[in-house]
Amino acid sequence: MRIRIRNEWVALLPERALFWPTHSLLVVADCHLGKAETFQQQGFWLPSQSGPQDLKRLSALALKVDAKQVLFLGDLVHSLSGVTQTVVEEFAQWLSDFSGSVQVVLGNHDAGLARRWPQEWAKVERCEQVRREPFLFRHQPVDAPLEADTFYWVGHVHPMIQVAQGPDRLRLPGFVINDWQGMLPAFSSVSGGYDVPLRPDERRFAIGDDRIFEL
Repeated sequence: MRIRIRNEWVALLPERALFWPTHSLLVVADCHLGKAETFQQQGFWLPSQSGPQDLKRLSALALKVDAKQVLFLGDLVHSLSGVTQTVVEEFAQWLSDFSGSVQVVLGNHDAGLARRWPQEWAKVERCEQVRREPFLFRHQPVDAPLEADTFYWVGHVHPMIQVAQGPDRLRLPGFVINDWQGMLPAFSSVSGGYDVPLRPDERRFAIGDDRIFEL
């Protein structure tokens, strides 16, 4: 679904990503690579294939939209302990396969990794935030606009949208957008989400059946 923000067209994608055609820029948030490995170390079973499958989805999506740049909007990994050599090699292979540029906005889950960044990931440009007028890409949401002329794209929250209540209660991942900020859903296939309280100035776009619909 294409929407216009600050005179720029962007596409909200059912694959849980944002595409900005002006810069051929694909944006994903909260991949949480290594989450399965983190929980396995704690005695909980999660499928190790979730990470490779997410990277495969990302490769297919980048090819579909012809992305020349990919921006990870924080929480690329889940924890330092989950970044096993296998996880390092899987993401290194993805980096090798993608011919464009790659930036990572460091999120709270990336803190440990930022100090021990794998050499195999040297292609990645690490940032605290990325400014591309009229947008500012960062991990953490802001409670109020810090700059009047700037629109913020953020991750971190893993927004879920209630589309039905009561016995048939249904929550779907989606995008939450107001006049100055847009929240992206988590790209990770094994991460939950949080209900975002409805505000009168917001638009909500839920993801279901491989399509986007506005509530």
